[in-house]
Amino acid sequence: MIVSGGQTGADRAGLDAAAALGLPTGGQAPANYWTENGPDVSLEVLGLVAGGSLPSRTEANVIAADATVIFATRGQSPGSDLTLRLAQKHRKPVIVIEPLDAGAAAALREFLRTHAPRILNVAGHRESQAPGTYRRVFDLMTVALRPG
Repeated sequence: MIVSGGQTGADRAGLDAAAALGLPTGGQAPANYWTENGPDVSLEVLGLVAGGSLPSRTEANVIAADATVIFATRGQSPGSDLTLRLAQKHRKPVIVIEPLDAGAAAALREFLRTHAPRILNVAGHRESQAPGTYRRVFDLMTVALRPG
């Protein structure tokens, strides 16, 4: 299962990759399923629940998961930074992957092999912070989650 907050970019790519592979999805999303592109009610169809503050939603997704992957470029992101701190606070396995790095796919596969999470929290930069993040994370997640 993949959980995330449903924001554009890495969050949504993780959900869409899971859905494309027939895996369950869910998580905590902003009120009214708000994204930087406006309300996205398709998040409800993906099993997300709307509401709560950013810290409470982020913490709920970290706690619900067995492990967290954060796809982040070299720039700062308050949401990604918060996710990392909360994963460390709750002693959950966490990895930060630069999605454009040549070794990103290998790092993700190794993390998943090592920790074998039944529920994976996917977080990271918004599409506006790092254009192309959605496509790259979708591709990485689809390959890493594909059985076989």
